[in-house]
Amino acid sequence: MIDICFVGNSSVDHIVTKNGCHKTFGGSAIYSSYSCRHISDVEIAIISNVNKKLKVELNNKDINVIGDNNPLVEFEIDEINGTCSAKKYYDNNFSVSETVNINHLHISFRKGVDVDKILNNPKIQYNTLSIDVMIHSVKEYIPLVKKYLDKIDMLFCNMAEYSVIEDIVKNIPIKIITNEDKPVIVMNKKENLIYEVHKAEKVISTTGAGDTFIGGFLGSYVKNKNLDLSISQGISNSFASIKKIGPLGLRDKVSLLDIKRLKLPNNIIVIGNSCAGKTTFINFLKKNYNIFTDIDDLSPLLEVFMMDDVANINDIEKFKKIESKITFMKDIYNEYLSDFNNIKHYSRLAMNGTGHDIIRPILWDLILEKAVLKLQKNNNIIQFSRGFDYAYEEEIDKDVYKRSIGLILNILPNCNNTIIINLTSELDVRKQRNLDRYANGGHFVSEATMEQVYGQDIFAYKHIKNNCGYIEINDILYPVVTVVNDKFLEPIELDEFLLYNLNRVIKYYNNFKEVQNNGHETNTEGYLAK
Repeated sequence: MIDICFVGNSSVDHIVTKNGCHKTFGGSAIYSSYSCRHISDVEIAIISNVNKKLKVELNNKDINVIGDNNPLVEFEIDEINGTCSAKKYYDNNFSVSETVNINHLHISFRKGVDVDKILNNPKIQYNTLSIDVMIHSVKEYIPLVKKYLDKIDMLFCNMAEYSVIEDIVKNIPIKIITNEDKPVIVMNKKENLIYEVHKAEKVISTTGAGDTFIGGFLGSYVKNKNLDLSISQGISNSFASIKKIGPLGLRDKVSLLDIKRLKLPNNIIVIGNSCAGKTTFINFLKKNYNIFTDIDDLSPLLEVFMMDDVANINDIEKFKKIESKITFMKDIYNEYLSDFNNIKHYSRLAMNGTGHDIIRPILWDLILEKAVLKLQKNNNIIQFSRGFDYAYEEEIDKDVYKRSIGLILNILPNCNNTIIINLTSELDVRKQRNLDRYANGGHFVSEATMEQVYGQDIFAYKHIKNNCGYIEINDILYPVVTVVNDKFLEPIELDEFLLYNLNRVIKYYNNFKEVQNNGHETNTEGYLAK
């Protein structure tokens, strides 16, 4: 039996770098199989078109060739300008006529690979299947990914590719996402893991780095089923490959790097007063880990404001025309329409005519619930603000944040894998940000609301140390990190500030989960102790 078989392209690549043009064998099947052979003695094969010279080289590396002898496609890959063009192209699909028994089959879903011909071939028998996709053709291959979704055990892609197929591949058991010089992300149905990558001081060529990662990972994983070790091997092989032109050779030095693993929450709840910097923090977070669905209760709130503004004109025909604009709050729209002459409004224009005031405080719960119910997926970032509202406290609850967070946790999948980030900022700073946002086309929060509702940080939690702690909801402890965001920073300074605090959040989440998993208790005197 063949332990690992790579299905993909083989080619002659003319790689243009700042050091000149270099000719080498390439293609996904070559980069992956060479990388796999470099670290593993398992039985390896490729299904690909090869020419006589390449077949000899593969035989010398003890890599079996299943397929046809054909002229190789030639590409010019210009790494300086980021382009790839065919110098010579042959449309020869490779075929398999003999019965092949394979433990693990890996297929590159990209141009030149007839996926149907492979997966519908009764002569190709395999136990497990992984695939990778390529950014230049990922949209074209979406129908095929959908078609074979129930057969795929593992997906390899980069962050740009994942953003295209995220909704389609959510049920694939293991998803491995490379992210340039940012941590590699591994996602399964229960948790997210991130693995740091080492930054190379000198990069010669990045062509084939992703395929090299796949080969290194699978060469390790098929043999030992150790995810951490296999990710480390994939990263190490890829790290070595970017220091040279072309695929790894047996004599190339690959040192197994010490790769740190951390958990990434499935759900991140970002709270804080209006204009505390929630959206800025979230945008930066998603720049680094773009696997989250962004959920904000602002859109449902603005729908209610629009309904109240139009309903106050007392023209039912105009009100009917806005129905197509209502996405979240259909219930309230129908409530208004059913008794249009006696509407019990949820909001009204502020006294000075700029912004709105909430007159039915239950609206805070409704908009949050509707947003989360409609938008939530396996990984979510939820942001919202809560302030002091006498009417809400009198009518519903005094601990508005705890109630709102509890409402969210009752809806979210993997709710135990959640962290709460509390953004705080002084009122004067937030007032200026409010004006700046409005000047740039954003919504405006009335002066009275800023002072009376959002004047102070009202979020209460058990502090441990360094602006960290936890909140207890339904007998479960959830970690909390406060980020003090009081300054107006230049872009470079802001990125440094955000990166520092993002790393602090992830580190605290992992420490907190480790304490919980090891049966430690939380010491309220200011530290975590056994």
